[in-house]
Amino acid sequence: MMKKTWKTLLIALVLTVFAFCAANAEGVITVNPDLEPMTQAETLEMFAEAADAYYQDPALIEELKGEITIEETEVPVDMVEDGILRFGSLTHNGQTMRFLIDQIGEPDEAGRYPLYLTLHGGGEDEPEGNDSQWFEMYDYYREAVTSGIYIACRGITNTWDLHFRPESYPLYDRLIQAMVCLYHADPNRVYVLGFSAGGDGVYQIAARMPERFAAANMSSGHPNGVSLLNLANCPFSIQVGVRDYYSESAMRCIRAAEFDQVLKDYHDLYEANYLHQVLGHVPAGHNYNDYSSLKFFEDDEVEGVNAEVIADPAAYADPAIVEDMLDDFMEAFEKTTGEYTVSRLSYYGTEEVEAFDDAIRKIIKEKYGLETVFVNASAVDYVSKFVRNPAPDTVVWDLGTRAEKREVTSFYWLKADASVTSGTIVAKHTGDNTILIKPENVNGDFSILVNPALLDVSLPIRIVTPEGEFDVQVNPSLETLRASILETGDPNLAWVAEIPYSMLHD
Repeated sequence: MMKKTWKTLLIALVLTVFAFCAANAEGVITVNPDLEPMTQAETLEMFAEAADAYYQDPALIEELKGEITIEETEVPVDMVEDGILRFGSLTHNGQTMRFLIDQIGEPDEAGRYPLYLTLHGGGEDEPEGNDSQWFEMYDYYREAVTSGIYIACRGITNTWDLHFRPESYPLYDRLIQAMVCLYHADPNRVYVLGFSAGGDGVYQIAARMPERFAAANMSSGHPNGVSLLNLANCPFSIQVGVRDYYSESAMRCIRAAEFDQVLKDYHDLYEANYLHQVLGHVPAGHNYNDYSSLKFFEDDEVEGVNAEVIADPAAYADPAIVEDMLDDFMEAFEKTTGEYTVSRLSYYGTEEVEAFDDAIRKIIKEKYGLETVFVNASAVDYVSKFVRNPAPDTVVWDLGTRAEKREVTSFYWLKADASVTSGTIVAKHTGDNTILIKPENVNGDFSILVNPALLDVSLPIRIVTPEGEFDVQVNPSLETLRASILETGDPNLAWVAEIPYSMLHD
């Protein structure tokens, strides 16, 4: 009797396990059901082969060569070391961006160079004025680069927003793609730096296409209301002179200081990196040294190129300080120089009137009790420390901060049609092939992109949403992989399958 009971229990247990597995199988969502499953090793091999084919595609190379030209012009040797100035031009979809280019030093062991895109000052001006600023930017950061491709981009218009016109974003994507494919730039070491109007551009460009960059440096620009929420994975350096207001309402120096706390808050709220530095140069206005690299100086000379900055930038934006600081600066400015306009306060140079510099330091340190420290302010030194992770564990996407004419509609491992322009998505890879995803007020559908650098396609992917948990089995698609490489122009950002959010709730 006992023996028969155990047999009965065993049969019941087997039937229960079978029913459980069958129920789970029915609950699994399959992407690309008409394709065969692949192991992770097979998928990674397919990925590598597709990347190699992309970089060696003669049709693509010919297409890029047809859009980009570089011409050499002889100039005096004191302008450029080899006496050759290289003018570049990129024409894509009917729009043209001009640039100056220099290849510096030796490539890395893989034969790749870091790529530095730099943006000049100027803005609303005659073409000659912006051309002059463009030529200055060619020399501005270049001497700090020991190895890399250095490009000074010319704004595509002569308007105040010359670096971030809607038509400019596809050109940045295409320029990076061309430099990677034709000139051996490293797609994971692409940096954007800009000064003044170029700083305005960096605020906008880094915030709207951060997945392209390993890091960015903004100097002396104004954010013009842009959100920095998208910068969770793009280290960001903000530099400004403490008396660079530009105008009483613009307050470039205060806007910069505010971002220190904003980015710290983002870090805590989203448990994401938001690596950044905010350097408020003392006693500077619009101009200061962010271009000299410490690596070129002997130890006894280092102090001369270090920058004195506010130790706690967020404290500089304290409303109790902001309310009176400008009045105090203006009073000291008038007393020591005889001038009294906010614009001149901003653009007045340091070391012109020692009493004025001393007065600014005294106001900051003694009246408001703000400490200062000496740091390395080299923009090139800062950005060069970082290498991009194209498949980060945490992605925060502010869909209201997109480039409207950009052809790329993906953002790291998320994607949404260009018509989706509001709301936020917070997506986290928690390990164990699990994705936590939380959309808020998103005005359309979006997709999770399966990048094998992040997810193991041989196993079900668990997706946890506010509405429930879902298991998704992905069968990788070579067609999708090839199309995604062409769309992004970057195999590191490509994917083998898309999981529409709407699919999870059908």
